[in-house]
Amino acid sequence: MKTLNYTIERFMPIVTPSGVILGLLLGSRISWMKSSVTWLFGFLTFCGALGIGIKDVRKTLKRPKFVLVFLLSANVILPCIAWMISSLCFPTQKDLVSGYMLLKATPTAVVGSIWSNIYGGNGAISLTVLLLDTLLAPLLTPLTMKIFTHTSVAIDSLGMMRSMTLMVVIPSLLGILINQVSKGKVNRNITPCLKPFSKAALLLVIIINTSQIADQLIRNASWNYIPIALVCAILAAVGFPISYGICRLSKLDKESSISITFASSLRNISAALVLAIDYFTPQAALPVIFGIVFQQSICAIMGHFLFRNNKIKIVKGASV
Repeated sequence: MKTLNYTIERFMPIVTPSGVILGLLLGSRISWMKSSVTWLFGFLTFCGALGIGIKDVRKTLKRPKFVLVFLLSANVILPCIAWMISSLCFPTQKDLVSGYMLLKATPTAVVGSIWSNIYGGNGAISLTVLLLDTLLAPLLTPLTMKIFTHTSVAIDSLGMMRSMTLMVVIPSLLGILINQVSKGKVNRNITPCLKPFSKAALLLVIIINTSQIADQLIRNASWNYIPIALVCAILAAVGFPISYGICRLSKLDKESSISITFASSLRNISAALVLAIDYFTPQAALPVIFGIVFQQSICAIMGHFLFRNNKIKIVKGASV
């Protein structure tokens, strides 16, 4: 199972775009599975939490520096870069700029902790910033949109917290508790067998989420989509080296830097799509839709180039 997991991880830069393509091709034939995404995310979070002990959580809480680095990267620097690039590329299309800003104004994505786990990040830090950013979202998201686009949006705080409880809080507590009670035996003996299934769950999440917007994307396809899609891809890509550079300049250790990089670069695009539909024009939803298409694919590619050596060391260490 370790060998199978290592093989899958080697091909993640190919597997992830394949999931996007499958989601676009299957469309409404698989979109009915949307309700299963919450449980798939719960399974992914549970698998990652099996490697976290109470000592890890305590150690993380004693080092608040990573929180400041995350807030600076995710909520200040990357939104500024998104505004500059989108305003430069579409100076007269304010609705498109609003759509790009939504991509950076929403809280960090649950899947960021999954990618961090794949590349040997600090699981405790990933879960901490995920919960913190979700709690701060009702304040930070409207503030970011107000500053950069001069528009007001409202966040469904209760609904977001309910989703986080099912996808993050309960699975995390359960995984940490099992790891603690078993004194690490479950993590050593069972977690390696679960990892290939967690990759399959991640692929399913990508396919199902992409299928939600497949029909709309294909039905309204035009050449005007190309520059919008290119800017989405650029914004998704530049977030990773910038976030990682900020972490290293702040002298965070390698594992913490990996976690903060994924947490800063990956955003809750589902929340962004809801806000785009409810508070903006259909044109503002286009960058968000392309964000859904590109985010996971770009993440797989950038993770491979930035952190592949770290992943190889982890796999070799596990084998030894």
